[in-house]
Amino acid sequence: MKQLKKIVLKIPLDPRAKEFFDLLEKYELLQIHRQDEDQIFATQKVKFKDPKMNPKMLENEHYGMSYIEVLKEDRRNNEFIFFSKHNWVKETKEFLDKLDLIIDPPIILDQDRLLASIITDSKNINKFVDSLDSHYDEKLEILSITNIQPNYENLFLKLTDRQKEIVYYAIQHGYFEIPRRINSKKIANYFKISRSALYEHLRKIEKIIYNTIFS
Repeated sequence: MKQLKKIVLKIPLDPRAKEFFDLLEKYELLQIHRQDEDQIFATQKVKFKDPKMNPKMLENEHYGMSYIEVLKEDRRNNEFIFFSKHNWVKETKEFLDKLDLIIDPPIILDQDRLLASIITDSKNINKFVDSLDSHYDEKLEILSITNIQPNYENLFLKLTDRQKEIVYYAIQHGYFEIPRRINSKKIANYFKISRSALYEHLRKIEKIIYNTIFS
């Protein structure tokens, strides 16, 4: 079994993202619901510098967001929590494709850097750090590296029968493979549910699995 490690680090802002973060006083990526070859679906919390700004104004090709739904807003403090669908920046996608890792939210804006946690195996750490160093002009700062002891006990007891059926079917038919051998529409049709209902099932399954293994 591979020894998993959790790396907490501060990453310099990518120049291509700096324009976005310059709009914000505070930023926190709360949860990644799903990511695939082309897009990432996430919930984020922001506080804009300009009180006239709102998340829907970011819904355009320039910022790489093709869909935004505001979940909660605090107009008094100009803070918003919103769900978003991002298109991967080509360079970021190519960078992540080279590495075997899991992004472990939250990701927080700390002055001019992103405070993030990454989960990977021991053999991949040096490759990951070297790749980041070559990707950024500024040197990244590693705050800690700790071992993770997976906890598989009672994992499947936490899944409902319906969740087990869906995840087994998805695995057997190659939904989690790259490239995928089956898409979400076919799985949803098989179980006679909508695609949004399927995504919700998968989101809950992933949350249970991650919380169980990495708790």
